[in-house]
Amino acid sequence: MRLHNRRKVNFLRRILFILCIFLLYLSRDSLRLNTKNVFINPKIAEYNGGTIDDIQILRCYHWYRQCGSLYAPRLHPSTSAERVKDKSSVLWSRVSKNITVESLYSLQSGTFYNSYLYVHMKSFQGNSKNSIKELAMARDSALIPLQVLRDINKMVKSSDSSVFHNHVYRREKPTSSWWKLLFGISVDSDDIAVFGEEWVYKGSGIWCKFILNDDDNDPPIINLEIYLGSSFIESRPFWKEVIHEFHRNNMPSMPISITRKHETKNAHYKYPNKLPGSLEAPDKNNDALRLLQADEDYRITSSHIQYSWGQRSFKILQMTDFHFKCTDNSMSIINEIRTVNFIDRVLALEKPDLVVITGDLLDSQNSMDYQTCIMKLVQPMISNQVPYAISLGASDESNFATLSQIKDFIGNLPYAFNNIASKEGHMAIKVSFNKKLSKNALLEKRVDNNEETSPAEALFFVFDSFNPVNDFLLDYSDLIGKIDYGLAFQYFPLSEYRPRGLFPIIGQYNEKSTLTVETSRCKGEVSMTINGKHYESFLDILSLWNMKGVGCGHEHNNDCCLQSKNDMWLCYGGSAGIDLPRIEGIYPNVRLFNVDDIMDEITSWKRNSIIVDEVYDYQYIYKGE
Repeated sequence: MRLHNRRKVNFLRRILFILCIFLLYLSRDSLRLNTKNVFINPKIAEYNGGTIDDIQILRCYHWYRQCGSLYAPRLHPSTSAERVKDKSSVLWSRVSKNITVESLYSLQSGTFYNSYLYVHMKSFQGNSKNSIKELAMARDSALIPLQVLRDINKMVKSSDSSVFHNHVYRREKPTSSWWKLLFGISVDSDDIAVFGEEWVYKGSGIWCKFILNDDDNDPPIINLEIYLGSSFIESRPFWKEVIHEFHRNNMPSMPISITRKHETKNAHYKYPNKLPGSLEAPDKNNDALRLLQADEDYRITSSHIQYSWGQRSFKILQMTDFHFKCTDNSMSIINEIRTVNFIDRVLALEKPDLVVITGDLLDSQNSMDYQTCIMKLVQPMISNQVPYAISLGASDESNFATLSQIKDFIGNLPYAFNNIASKEGHMAIKVSFNKKLSKNALLEKRVDNNEETSPAEALFFVFDSFNPVNDFLLDYSDLIGKIDYGLAFQYFPLSEYRPRGLFPIIGQYNEKSTLTVETSRCKGEVSMTINGKHYESFLDILSLWNMKGVGCGHEHNNDCCLQSKNDMWLCYGGSAGIDLPRIEGIYPNVRLFNVDDIMDEITSWKRNSIIVDEVYDYQYIYKGE
């Protein structure tokens, strides 16, 4: 009996051994690939831009050394139901996302792996042939994206029957055996049939168009980006969403959006972009042009704004304190959309020449993806081609990114003056009115006459509240005595915002307690020697550049302008975020400033989200003789 049982055990061992050898043989390619990714650490960075010729979703197993780049075979579609796999593996680069927790932007997750979007960089960047020129992604890999179906429908309706053929591609089923989890061996599949020569199915719901010959004038894709959270908005020129708010199996509450960028057609020629003037000239027969120096991606490259001779005023919209979260909370999503609509309405009504945001775009640790929140906020300005400058606040931080990453992202956005900020984060925006007109010339409608004087100059400082200003201001000491109108903006209030006794005030002043900010500048203490004279008051220093007012944020329940020193008005921007807690009688609002060279004045007023079509608290910041 024992001998009989021993023979059974030995027989089962032989069978098990043969099965193991057979499974190892079947999975030899996967084992070789896994071994390569475990022991070889390729020195290649993640994908941050460049021409690509292939794309797919790859699994990064937990035992891999890293997930930034992986070895994997390329899959080539064929006219059969099979996809041809290269025998040799190539190096793939993961599409980069500037947050520290990698699993947050995985497309799929399993017991032993996370899946990410990977691309294969094109070897010869100079030639765009065989590069990917368009992408589409389906929410379900069993479905065909609407963009692909539209293109196919156009081809089917074509009288040239040779432009389409029947192609069948294989899609892996979501169900798989246990060794699929370990070795990636596919066992079941479905077939996807599609008509069309241009679109190619790459698996996992991804469809591509390729540049097939040198005569193809379509630009290639040169960048891909990933965004997390709800209500993402893509508004940048040359960018388009590949998929919007794709809900993943591992994080159903955090949808993911993927967006792509086409190569700029004028990438090799940098020239000044002429943007339409937002204010009419005194002589309506002449168009006022706002001239901005910008590169091919509409990133501002010069701090100087110049107007044609007809433009005589300059309007600034100050917005502050949004505290966007971009999470899955339904009320937060609704209120953030309402805030963006409020900004859009103000831009349509006021048509400002410049927007200044004085901090607290994010809600600190409550904001999941800082990029999604910032993109949502600046979308109205980008869509309306209005330049803007951003001064970061105390809540503009993230658990998943550094402050330098946040600043770099803002600096690369279209129409953002942050691209030319100093190393400390300060900006000085100079505006030139080419021909200064007197009031008499305006009233008599004599534009070209002998009363024209030298051009008027305006200067607008946007300060980073967390960094010193001494070196920055010294760089602009040559403008002292040459500025006709000046305004300054920063996030934190100043000690002079807490005046004593009687002082002029317009608006609501509710937060009067002692400032808790410990920076020397917020206390009004800036020790500088300029042109041989020593100064220790920040407002005294700003007066050298003829600053007529200072705007700030930070305090949600103050929206007033008050005057405390040197005839300089100190103005709170209020708070624009609709879901912020406020005391009764304070509503989400924005502040506007208008510099009028003809009337020789600077005025200010406000709009709020309750009665956005009406202005209130209209006042003079400066009134000339």
